[in-house]
Amino acid sequence: MKKNKTYIIAEVGPNHQGSLKIAQQYIRKLSKIGVDAVKFQIGIATEIYSSDAFKPKYQKSKKNKSINIIDLAKKRLLKLPEFKTLHKTCKKNKIDFICSAFDLKSLKYLYKNTNFPYFKIASGEIHSKDTLEYIALKKKPIIFSTGMSNISEIRKSLKLLNKFHSQDITLLHCVSSYPTKLKDLNLNFIEILKEKFGYKFGLSDHSLDPLPSLIAVSMGATIIEKHVTLNKNWEGPDHKASLTINEFKSLVKMIRKTEMILGKTKKVITIEEKLNSLAVRKSCVTNVKLTKGDIVLKKNISFKRPGTGLNPLEVDQIINKKIKTNIKKNSILKKSYFR
Repeated sequence: MKKNKTYIIAEVGPNHQGSLKIAQQYIRKLSKIGVDAVKFQIGIATEIYSSDAFKPKYQKSKKNKSINIIDLAKKRLLKLPEFKTLHKTCKKNKIDFICSAFDLKSLKYLYKNTNFPYFKIASGEIHSKDTLEYIALKKKPIIFSTGMSNISEIRKSLKLLNKFHSQDITLLHCVSSYPTKLKDLNLNFIEILKEKFGYKFGLSDHSLDPLPSLIAVSMGATIIEKHVTLNKNWEGPDHKASLTINEFKSLVKMIRKTEMILGKTKKVITIEEKLNSLAVRKSCVTNVKLTKGDIVLKKNISFKRPGTGLNPLEVDQIINKKIKTNIKKNSILKKSYFR
């Protein structure tokens, strides 16, 4: 990740409809709009769900009402070997490949067969002790989503991740509602995450508005993650909480513009400002005509534009000093005029 540049992740998730061809289409399209990474989800349905598993509300629809969640997941999950192909497609298109793993077998496969810049721990996986312990043994940066979690839960998971060595972790503030209402985003909690844990932070945003991402960037977020879809009308749990490719392109432009506006942490005085200051600032000016050899008194001086003469804050340097040249009334004074 480049210094001072927000790392932008386009989350495809299951929005490829279980099709490798569509998943590759996402990569090719997203690589052209300026995102830094494309993120997928990997898992084996029978490893993720027990017989008692049920659909969350946002995944329920009239079409899938009679289908159990395991069969539903099998339809939208890619096969493990297909992730090797996605990794190669990302590499070819010069965009980072990232993937959230939802079971230990999938995570091990991913780590062995692909190369990625971050482990991504999804909000629903922060209690998964087996995968957390596996990640804890590695020395690879971690992106950790905090949706549905309180401070205590986050702390326990972070303790486990740091069990063997200190990890490079970025915490993502997240609200796991699809789509998230703006009134529920609670971005001020980012300050609590910073205060409590001291890690870099970002935002995993499931709203349909670009504004939360821009606010997060202005707060110092180093990573922005947002869902993307090729068609909001496709069947699936995440399409309606996703941006289209064109909407995502606009978001990237707005984030980069926000970065430009935020600028640097040091004061920068532009060339235009310097030129303007000569016209709009004031100088020490004579109230009377002065002749060579005259002693300048305080009552002989006022402060007027332009700012090309002696700074009014330095007026004491010329009081009761002899002037070396003739000066017309209402003219600026310069240090070089005095002995």
